[in-house]
Amino acid sequence: MRRQIREATVTLRHVQTVRRGASVYRYLRIPGQPRIRLPDLPPDHPDFLAAYAAAMRSAPKLIRAQAGTIAALAEAYLRSEAVAAMSPGYRQIIRRHIEAIRDQAEDARAAHLRADHIQADLAPLSPNPAAQRLKAWRAMCGWGVQNGLLKSDPSRAVIKKSVPKTDGHQPWTDAEVAKFRAAHPIGQVTRAVFELLHWTGARISDAVMIGPGHVGRDGVLAFRQQKTGDVAYVPWACALPSFASQRLPDRDVMHAALAPLAGHMTFLAARGKTRSHKAAGHLISNAAAALDIDKSAHGLRKRRAATLADDGATPHQIAAWTGHRSLAEVAHYTESADRRRAVTGTEQDRNSVNSSDPSCKTAK
Repeated sequence: MRRQIREATVTLRHVQTVRRGASVYRYLRIPGQPRIRLPDLPPDHPDFLAAYAAAMRSAPKLIRAQAGTIAALAEAYLRSEAVAAMSPGYRQIIRRHIEAIRDQAEDARAAHLRADHIQADLAPLSPNPAAQRLKAWRAMCGWGVQNGLLKSDPSRAVIKKSVPKTDGHQPWTDAEVAKFRAAHPIGQVTRAVFELLHWTGARISDAVMIGPGHVGRDGVLAFRQQKTGDVAYVPWACALPSFASQRLPDRDVMHAALAPLAGHMTFLAARGKTRSHKAAGHLISNAAAALDIDKSAHGLRKRRAATLADDGATPHQIAAWTGHRSLAEVAHYTESADRRRAVTGTEQDRNSVNSSDPSCKTAK
C-alpha cells in the first residue's frame, strides 16, 4: 500500500490507500499513531485536501528519539535489514514488542542498560509473552552490538522465565476425523479446508496461501512456509512414497473436497480472493466445537506428523512433508510410534493374533 500520493506538484504524505473489491478507502497513516479515515473522494478534490490538511494539523508531530537512548536503538533496529528480512508474521510480533520497549524506555540511555532493567520489563508478563519479549530484547541488543550502538549485550545475562510444560494442540483421532467428515460432506467449504489441512499438514497461515501454482511438473506440492522460510514438500499428484501408500484414499478425498473451489490462484480462495487464515482457523475450530470435538486446525498438522510416523516414515521424511525445521521437532512422533510397535510386533504378527484372545488385539 502506498504511503504517499502525488497529485500534480503536491505530494500527500502518509496517505494509505486500501482497496476492497471495487471500493477504495484512504487514511492518514502516520507511523506509531492511529490512522485517520479520509473522505471517499478523489485525492485532488478540494474537500479531500481540506480534510487531509486538518488531519495533518491534528496529528502529533513526529519526534525522533534522542540519539544514544534505548528508544533510538529500538527505532534504528526496526528500520534495519534484519527486521525487514523476517517473515511477515514474526516481524509483526517483534515489532509489537520493540515498540513497547521503545515507549517504556522514554529517554533512558542505551549505555546504561543492564540485565536487571530487562528483567524488570519481563516481570509483569506471563511466561509465553515474556519469552517473546526476551527474544525481542536479545535480537535488538545483538544487532546493537554488531552495529556499534551498544558495547555489550546485557540481555544475554537475563534468565528466561520457565514456561509450564503442556501437550499443546492435540492431534485428531481416527474417530474424530470420521465424525467431522460425516457432519461435513464433500461440497462444503468447511470440508475443503479440513481436508487440505489434513493431507498437507500445513499451518493454517500457509494453507490459505497455497494453490495450483505450487504444484510442480513432478506432481509435488512445494511451498515456502511463512513462519520459518523453509520449504515443505507434499505428494500431490505423484506416486506416494512406500510408507504412505496406504494413505491414497485420504489424498483422493482431499482432491474431491477441493474440486468445488477450483479455478482460483489458491485452493481455498473466497470469492476469488485469498481466504483469511484466521477465518479458516475459526471455521475448523467452531465446526469441531459444535461436534464436541476439542481440537484445532493445528491439531490436523500434528495428526499428519503422527500418522506418517505410525506408517514408518523417518524423521527426515516427516520433516520434508510437514516442513518442520529440525529433526528434533519430529523425533517425538517417531519415538512414540517406535514404542508402540515395540509392543505390538510386526504387521504379520498382528495379523496372526488369535482372534479369541481380545487382550492381545491392538487398540486403535
